[in-house]
Amino acid sequence: MQIGNRFRCYPTPAQEQTLLQWIGCQRNIYNAKVREDRYFRCFARKSLQHVGQYAPIDQKYGQFKTELTPYLDEVPSVVLRNGAVLWKQAYGRYFSNLGGRPTIHKRHSKQSVWLTSEVFKFVPVAEGYELHVGIKKFPVGVLAFKAHRDYKIPASLHISIHARRWYVSFNYDDGIQEPSDKEIANWLIQFDEAELRKMTAGLDRGVNLPLAGSDGQKFGFSKVQDKRLLAQERHKKRWQRR
Repeated sequence: MQIGNRFRCYPTPAQEQTLLQWIGCQRNIYNAKVREDRYFRCFARKSLQHVGQYAPIDQKYGQFKTELTPYLDEVPSVVLRNGAVLWKQAYGRYFSNLGGRPTIHKRHSKQSVWLTSEVFKFVPVAEGYELHVGIKKFPVGVLAFKAHRDYKIPASLHISIHARRWYVSFNYDDGIQEPSDKEIANWLIQFDEAELRKMTAGLDRGVNLPLAGSDGQKFGFSKVQDKRLLAQERHKKRWQRR
């Protein structure tokens, strides 16, 4: 079973600048792949030089590194490659009817960079692990983060920034086998209709009450969560006025 974690991290000002550069370059590659796809789909039937050609659905990104984009040489190639991989994964979801075609990623709201194991490692220390980010040519250093639960070493992670707060998020397999649909059906078939109705509870999401159950249970946010939501609403209204 996949377990997800999201921890606050605290990069130094120098690390912030490097990570923001990585985020921007990976977004640049992703958007370049989107524009390339749109170009081929738009002109494939209108231009003689594109007759018989189809939009390339691949992970190539070298064609975007030119004399007009010298900044792409200032980040690890893994970061650029992962941008192309993210685009191809998004196109795969489109082909599987799980979403629309990949669209342009804007530089507003939440931003993140996807890093694979080539550019980070968890080093054991006395109180857990240190997160080392970067490679010899492009070092970032030790990225301080606060883990509020136990975790295992992941194969990849995301470093994101939202509302000036930085986060590191990843998931890993805890080794517990998920039951298959057939196993679940075999377990449920041992109960009759009355027992199944007694075991089943409907849930309804609301505005004033976040969650209500058909059995009369009511679920709300904690005091800390309510305080944070009110603060976010105030900030939102302030920026809307501006």
